[in-house]
Amino acid sequence: MNYRKHLLSLAFALLVAFYLGDWALDALYLEPLQRAQRLTGLLNERIELREKELAAARRAGLLLSAWETQSLPSDIEVARSLYQAWLLELVDHVGLAGPSVNSSPPTIQKGGFHTLSFTVAGRGTLEQLTNFLFEFYTGGHLHQIRSIVVRPLSRTDQLELHLTVEAVSLPTADRSDRLVVERSNRLVFYGVQDYRVIMQRDLFSVGGSPNAVEHTRLTGVTSDDGRPVAWFSLQTTGEMRKLRTGEILQVGHFSGNVAQIDGNDVILESDGQRWLLTIGENLSEAAALPPEF
Repeated sequence: MNYRKHLLSLAFALLVAFYLGDWALDALYLEPLQRAQRLTGLLNERIELREKELAAARRAGLLLSAWETQSLPSDIEVARSLYQAWLLELVDHVGLAGPSVNSSPPTIQKGGFHTLSFTVAGRGTLEQLTNFLFEFYTGGHLHQIRSIVVRPLSRTDQLELHLTVEAVSLPTADRSDRLVVERSNRLVFYGVQDYRVIMQRDLFSVGGSPNAVEHTRLTGVTSDDGRPVAWFSLQTTGEMRKLRTGEILQVGHFSGNVAQIDGNDVILESDGQRWLLTIGENLSEAAALPPEF
């Protein structure tokens, strides 16, 4: 009996030791370890968030530095006067007829900077509008065109133009009495000639002064001594032009090389862009081909 009592006492002691050890393991090791891991995870998340905030702050600082060099002068009235004069010089440079440039009172925005609004109006061709937009977006100012309205004038190649422009003056601008003179690199291409395709594919042409591009049609493809010949009908003059591969088609603002004649299709190459024209289509209906074609 004593032996059994000792054995039971030993078993009970071992059981108590096991549970005490398990409790001690949880209370003194695992739980602190888990708390430490959770705390570490929380701290790592906070560190990552702070690093992102710091990176964003650094980017904002770089942007602000660039904006300060592009901003209109910090003196609001000087900024308004100089920028309005710049717009007037621009419309005069591109040759818009009947130009007007008006300004609205400056508006202070949250953050302490001012926005200045201007309206530009005048009449001109699509080429003049393209030149205006090119010069505007290569200007180094902190500005943008908020809206543009283009209305073709009846029986003429002229367009009535109305643009709303917004410019920004920062109180921390690096100058108070002059505009920035550096050019901007906002555009993909650096020369206005790279945008001639806009003039060639004139969406605003109207009757009275027919657009030669719209009225030049691929009417057929024949063969002469085994060489394909593309026939182009110039409906504005009644002329028919027969061109082989490698010859130039010059119509209005459009100038293109006949790169390929294949069945009912002709591929024209103009200013580095290739255009697919099918019999029955006019030049304004040509489809732009991707570079790999």
